[in-house]
Amino acid sequence: MSIPDKIIKEIDMLSEGERQKVLDKIKEKYMARDVILLSENYAWWNNEEDDIYNDQ
Repeated sequence: MSIPDKIIKEIDMLSEGERQKVLDKIKEKYMARDVILLSENYAWWNNEEDDIYNDQ
């Protein structure tokens, strides 16, 4: 098993809160700031309560 596979497996075993902390640290340390801002700008797209974008 490769190192990235081991890391992903370990992250999958964390609770949701712990996983979010790890992902936030990874974003902070390794991702460019403009990528983080872009992902936050489009966070509204995943809003399940928005009837316009749901076929349900």
